[in-house]
Amino acid sequence: MNKEVIISIEGQEMVPELGEENVTELVTEGKYYKKGDKHYISYKETEVTGFEETTTMLKIEKDRVALTRYGQVNTHMVFAPGEKHVGYYDTPYGSFTVGIVSNDVKVDFKNHSGKIDIHYMLEIDNSTKAEHTLSLNVREA
Repeated sequence: MNKEVIISIEGQEMVPELGEENVTELVTEGKYYKKGDKHYISYKETEVTGFEETTTMLKIEKDRVALTRYGQVNTHMVFAPGEKHVGYYDTPYGSFTVGIVSNDVKVDFKNHSGKIDIHYMLEIDNSTKAEHTLSLNVREA
């Protein structure tokens, strides 16, 4: 059963080389459903995120989150503590390799609401670029 949800997303990026910190906040509507012991959330990206015409799907497990984007931007990223996931990031401007090294993944999800906190390092073409935190709060619309 699909449920309408409100998703609050806060992302923080720290670029050590530049001493820069960027914070992005977004509140959007999305859809939720559960299949077995896995939770799924999908939402449409907007111009604010720079991924317009792209849909993001999250597959949420106890201690693992998989993020898939398709549309104008295509990628698949897996966040799991102590694991490194390597994939491709396809954009209208070109493709590159992305590595995700997750330090911490906390999932507190019940039915159609919950919270996800992820702390990870981002590598682009095998070079560490930034440290990220990503927090999502999901609640029924």
